[in-house]
Amino acid sequence: MLLQIVTAVLELLFIFVILAALCHQRERIGVAPVTMAFCTVMLFGTLMNAAEFFIPLPWGWELNVAQVVIFLPLLAAFLMVYITLGVLKAQRLLLGAVCSFLLYLYFIMLIKVQCSSMEQGALKDITLILLADGTASVNLSAVANLIAFFTVPILYSMFPVRMWRTLRIIFAMLFAQILGMIPEAAVLLLNGSFNAFPFPSALTLLAVTPVMGFVLSLYLAFLQKEVPDNSRRTFDFVFAFFGSYGRVKELEDDLNSWANRYHQILRHTAEAVVMTNEKGVIQEVNIAACRLFGCRHISSLIGRNLLSLLYNIDPAETRWEDAVNGAIHFECTVNPESKDEKIVSASVSPVKINKQMLLVMIGRDITEEITLAKEKEELAEQLMHSQRMESLGMLAGGIAHDFNNCIHAIMGHADVASLICSNSPEKVVNHLQKIGSIAEKAGKLTSQLLGFARKGKYLVVEIDLKQLLEECTGLLDPYRVRGVDFVNRYSSGELTVMGDQIQMQQVILNLLINALDATAGNESERVITISAGEAVNAPCTFSPPPDFSEAKAEDFLFAAVSDNGSGMDDETKKKIFEPFFTTKPVGSGTGMGLAMVYGTVTHHKGWVQLQSAPGKGTTFCIFLPDAAKDK
Repeated sequence: MLLQIVTAVLELLFIFVILAALCHQRERIGVAPVTMAFCTVMLFGTLMNAAEFFIPLPWGWELNVAQVVIFLPLLAAFLMVYITLGVLKAQRLLLGAVCSFLLYLYFIMLIKVQCSSMEQGALKDITLILLADGTASVNLSAVANLIAFFTVPILYSMFPVRMWRTLRIIFAMLFAQILGMIPEAAVLLLNGSFNAFPFPSALTLLAVTPVMGFVLSLYLAFLQKEVPDNSRRTFDFVFAFFGSYGRVKELEDDLNSWANRYHQILRHTAEAVVMTNEKGVIQEVNIAACRLFGCRHISSLIGRNLLSLLYNIDPAETRWEDAVNGAIHFECTVNPESKDEKIVSASVSPVKINKQMLLVMIGRDITEEITLAKEKEELAEQLMHSQRMESLGMLAGGIAHDFNNCIHAIMGHADVASLICSNSPEKVVNHLQKIGSIAEKAGKLTSQLLGFARKGKYLVVEIDLKQLLEECTGLLDPYRVRGVDFVNRYSSGELTVMGDQIQMQQVILNLLINALDATAGNESERVITISAGEAVNAPCTFSPPPDFSEAKAEDFLFAAVSDNGSGMDDETKKKIFEPFFTTKPVGSGTGMGLAMVYGTVTHHKGWVQLQSAPGKGTTFCIFLPDAAKDK
């Protein structure tokens, strides 16, 4: 018996879940399958009720399987349709149930007609007796169930809206079941056989009904959907059977359908839409807004103040109060304290609904657009800088070549004059020596110009970066390196590049001298960090210029010189590699050191990156092709 009871309960829940799932998927599978399933279960329950299948229970109670397992979940599913879909959908479902019952009566009539044509015998008599008894019990059961189906939505709407929904459902189902039992009780009372009323099975049905009502309430809470009560009156379900009212409700239903479509479009649009009251308290949002603010559920945003979620709004240009009088546009940020910080372009417009002023904000995430715009601007700036340096290189190369010839001529004439005037007064000899010294300095300057122009003489050999950096550190003036703390950071393994040993030595020396000059004014310790290794481990982010757009970090090595000096601002960084530009005092530098570094490194199929900020020191990073990868 216990196994039968458990099986009956599981079947009850199974039937309700199947019907609820079909109703939930009606937009995908259509309304017809839902109605057919409902009517099929109704017809099957009618047949089971005709079979009078009962399970005995303790205390003299009985379990009418058809009433409890079939009709009770049908009643709950019918009430669910009324609550979630409205009057018209419930009306059509009830009409389908009536049609299924009429279809059953039609089949019974056909069987009787067939039996009337049968020859007299025991089979015919038994069949007619079973049909007579079954028809009577089925008719009473059908009337009881139809009354319960008809009255349950009325009873549910009669209870106050402020009443807890679970109690409304349970009371509506209980009273509907009691009203459905009245016809059978009245018939038995008129026949004088009221004692034959099935009190044990009726009490069992009433005892199980609250359980089914609670299950329905849980499902509705999970579904989180209900037709607003102010759009549904107590006797709407009764009036829905009259054509004129039904037509009006059908038009209303179509209107609600279109409203739902627009609501779905708004809910799933790509732009973030937020609706607030005049004070900025959020009333409704869509899924895109939920993603924009980094929330998992829409309900977590309802009731919050929108202004508390927006940051970096310019108060001089944007006043929230002005949105009531007309649309305002602004840019702001959201989630500024997390990794998911976003920049939003937003507009707020006033909308009046039911005499209530609401504000609608439409926001678009422009973080990626701004990032791409900045990257495009940086690439354009790098390209312009590269083109400018290329033009300066061509100009410097032409001038240096001709100027170098003039210097050689001056030095040659100065040497000849020194030989001729070897017996001349000391002043003449001193002047000739000064001419030669000045010409040598000019010659070094032209060499630097030629290095910047990438037209110097190169002897390409394999260079060990570690050894090159160590040798250059040793070539520095001992007096200048006093009080300087040198930190060496080299990657393990072989670090070799192809290039001119002397030219690369000049590059490193120029970077070291600039680092010494940058830290000269430090009141505290002076630190210069010299590092080399694979490009992926460079202190500067691997960012190839446009000419090396296809360069890969694993194919390059780096050599870097960092200092803790005064650093440079953005304007200085833009001009630092241009010829004759210097931040040193007049007479302390020619402005050609970094220009020569730029030209030499570029000629060696590499590039120089700079990382600096005022008060935070400077890092020059040279990227050169790994000789081991070129072999």
